[in-house]
Amino acid sequence: MHRLRCNNYWIAFWLLVLFTGCQQKGITPGNPGPPVPRLIFNSGFEPDTEGTPADAHELLQGKDNSLETLSDWQADLNEQAKIGDFNIQYQGGDATMRYARIIDDPTNPGNKVLWYWLNEANVFENNVAKKGRIQANIYGNTGITAMAHSSRVYLHPDFNYLKTVGPTIGWLTLYEYWNNPNWLGDPYPFRITVNLNKTAEGPVDALYFQVHGQQYANNRWQNIWEEVNTAVPVPIGEWYIMEIYFLEGDADNGRFTMSIRPANGTATTVFAITNYTHHPNDPAPDGLSHFNPLKLYTSASLIDSMRANGKTLQVYWDDFTLKVNE
Repeated sequence: MHRLRCNNYWIAFWLLVLFTGCQQKGITPGNPGPPVPRLIFNSGFEPDTEGTPADAHELLQGKDNSLETLSDWQADLNEQAKIGDFNIQYQGGDATMRYARIIDDPTNPGNKVLWYWLNEANVFENNVAKKGRIQANIYGNTGITAMAHSSRVYLHPDFNYLKTVGPTIGWLTLYEYWNNPNWLGDPYPFRITVNLNKTAEGPVDALYFQVHGQQYANNRWQNIWEEVNTAVPVPIGEWYIMEIYFLEGDADNGRFTMSIRPANGTATTVFAITNYTHHPNDPAPDGLSHFNPLKLYTSASLIDSMRANGKTLQVYWDDFTLKVNE
């Protein structure tokens, strides 16, 4: 747990959310704006937090005793009324190819962090490696119509290699939200995905964040809305705080807000979107049934290119917080 608490950052973030919301349709002086969810869980992965299996964690358990409350992975997260189950998913491969592990912070020994290491594509189709995946699943939820989460994030300097490659990059996912998923037969699948993008061919100076809201139809995902913010470079090789807010709603009332804050810096708005956050045709949207708040997912070709040049996709996570509506 990084000793600088996230509370002050959340105060600034909610001011951003409320101010932005007051500028949008449907918010009037008599309406205080988007609902502010309540904290249900937080963890800095400190002792006595443990991951099993040891070489590639699939479950996190125990309690972060550096925090005063709401830090028990079972009692405070998995047993929370609106939450289904938490686990870390790989969808194939073994620990020689990918893993998540709680380790000492490489930039601050003594601080514990969750480390994602993805060096070889581990998702196979017809015995051919197509993708690489490490993701935290919070699945099987009920009634989550407003949600916020935050974490400290450190993208390993090896990510700088991606700025030097020739092709553009449109698919390198860090966060994903399902309202609802397409693999359970729901008639109105919808998702919001946050990616890292390389927006031009050839060497570039920076990677950028991209987000889209998509509906699933005719066996493919189709954009309803999309944004790329080329004014805010993705921080690489330094810790930053990421904060995301989701509110279920239609084109006038749905919200998706994301901000980042470098260490000892000020928050910068990356996205402040008012648009659909559920399938446009869903007559009775019922909230985020599934979401991935800590994710690393991309193509085999990108992973292979990294490895061939002595680089590995690595993300470090710390100070995870989760808030949901009453």
